[in-house]
Amino acid sequence: MVGHTTFDYSGESAIVTGSTKGIGRGIAEGLADAGANVVINSRTETDVTAVAEELDEQSKGEVIGITANMATLNEIENLVETAIDAFGEIDLLVNNAAVWPREKSLVEAPIEDWNFAMDVNVRAQYYTAKLVAAHMIEQGIEGSIINHTSQTGDRRTGRRGFYGISKTAINGLTWRMAHELADHGIRMNAISTDVTETYQLRYEAEMIAEDDPNRTPEDVLREWGAARPLGRLGLPEDLSNAVLYLASDAASYVVGTILRVSGGGNLE
Repeated sequence: MVGHTTFDYSGESAIVTGSTKGIGRGIAEGLADAGANVVINSRTETDVTAVAEELDEQSKGEVIGITANMATLNEIENLVETAIDAFGEIDLLVNNAAVWPREKSLVEAPIEDWNFAMDVNVRAQYYTAKLVAAHMIEQGIEGSIINHTSQTGDRRTGRRGFYGISKTAINGLTWRMAHELADHGIRMNAISTDVTETYQLRYEAEMIAEDDPNRTPEDVLREWGAARPLGRLGLPEDLSNAVLYLASDAASYVVGTILRVSGGGNLE
């Protein structure tokens, strides 16, 4: 590998939504390891408490947990307000929380599934960004907001209809809101993922393996990884590194960019 880098986030404060598992936890851990104060979030209080305590023990900064269901507007408001009260200011928001509806047909899916997907995957990212951006503008903070999108949002066919539509919307949100926030010195960007080794991806592999007795979940995961141009699955730390870069002074001139962290999967 050419070049080596480290990041110092000492004295900075971040909210990472959906951060008790998978990619979100990896991002929160990366920020905590770099010295940031970090808010851990999910809708399950026991998970929030356990992960916050674990990361707080190993981090240079302070890690706290705030439980919030991102489908509920007043809980998002409480998340942001409590984080500001705890740390004094928020310098970084990572909009990571998402749901993965499993509809087989957009025609047959109930409208309730659409509402849930859009509430969590789109409305919550917008509303949390809106609240944090208002705080940054009021306090004169030239901060960073990073949304989480997906290669699925770039593709025009395939599975995950509601999920893909929601991520296409996040691409648009990133471009349009980034333009407005740049006037205030706030940089909004996004990270775009492909197949990343998380509990969610393993669950999908298990479902496929159930229908094929000749394949194990590990077989499915290896096949998915081998299909990437780089020949492996993504890891949570790959996305964490992307966030650490985008929020840092090394990316001070990067605005409205969707950084595709996909092992080349976006090329297919």
